[in-house]
Amino acid sequence: MKSWKNGVADQPEEMPQEAAKDALTQDRVIAAALIDDIVEWRIPPGSWIREREIAKRFGVSHAPVREAFRQVANIGLVEVVPWRGARVAVIDKLATIEILELWKSLFGVVCRLASQRMTDGEAEQLVARVKEFTAVAHATRNTFEHLAVSNRIGSYIAHCARAPQSKILLDRVAIVAKWQHRVISQKFLEDLPVAPALKSAEIYEQLCAAIQARQAEKADKLARSLIGNLQDYFQEALAAYLDGQAAPPPHRKVPRRK
Repeated sequence: MKSWKNGVADQPEEMPQEAAKDALTQDRVIAAALIDDIVEWRIPPGSWIREREIAKRFGVSHAPVREAFRQVANIGLVEVVPWRGARVAVIDKLATIEILELWKSLFGVVCRLASQRMTDGEAEQLVARVKEFTAVAHATRNTFEHLAVSNRIGSYIAHCARAPQSKILLDRVAIVAKWQHRVISQKFLEDLPVAPALKSAEIYEQLCAAIQARQAEKADKLARSLIGNLQDYFQEALAAYLDGQAAPPPHRKVPRRK
């Protein structure tokens, strides 16, 4: 309990180092779990996340939950509303376009820098990673498997670009892009005449060659083309999703009482 002197609360004793470390870990663990739940739509867009429920779920006080909410809000996945909790963002057409344009620009920057800074050994590893993507693209039409491999490649290129600020920004944008990617249904992809991932695989191979050849301008252009390929079919899938959200729920006929 706080003691008071001259109307001012005494300062609490300094938190032990291990306790401070545990408190820091708690909010990060909670934030990571919430981000994963939101990105995978286990917590759907527009849902409310209650502070009390999250505190109970993780067996913690409300303080680390509030900090976790703040971290998730900084990425753009929720809006924190005082006294109510956090509300998951909704899929918005203009916001999705903005995220894809940011993703395109940032990926272009890191690929340009990677072509100038990546070592020969790292370039060889990149070739192996791109081959993995090509194999997955031919093996399945599951867009989420494609995206998972693609994001790992993007993160690796950003690491090899030795541009930490660009990598932080790219990682954040990629999280939101992955979240909004959930508007793409498997049926939508199966109805397409050609799997978009096959074209992405071709662009990835060209991008890899440009980075190896130290062709910065070409690497930048191809990186933007790669995201642009996703953008082309995403817009159609987004329109179908938004139409579905706008449609009124089916009318249920109430049985007449006898």
